[in-house]
Amino acid sequence: MALKLYVDEDCPGPVARALRDAGHDVVSQRDVKRGAADDDVLRLSAMAGRVLVTRDLGFGRLTVLDQLPAVGVVIIRLRGPGDWTARAPRVVEALAELGERAIGAVSTIDWHATRIRPLPQRQQT
Repeated sequence: MALKLYVDEDCPGPVARALRDAGHDVVSQRDVKRGAADDDVLRLSAMAGRVLVTRDLGFGRLTVLDQLPAVGVVIIRLRGPGDWTARAPRVVEALAELGERAIGAVSTIDWHATRIRPLPQRQQT
């Protein structure tokens, strides 16, 4: 299933390209407003009706603890050697597995698993 995604500035280019190539509708923060604060990035992604894809753990805090509105957040935690061209397929695979479950949740992708935590109900957009 193709998702509407909003890719944060910290998300490497190979990941954004791989997500587009996999059929997802991708908007990059780099094309919208470079250098925006995290709460602005979250607001822009929510207003656009898109799941945010990022490497920044701070978005988990903003959505779960601070309860800022979000469509969904996917946090990429792929550590280790290698460039992002080699890591991008894992992100594509994890988003294919997540599908619509990425909406209304904070999901974390690592090499071995994808964890999903529902957003607080009243904060979903």
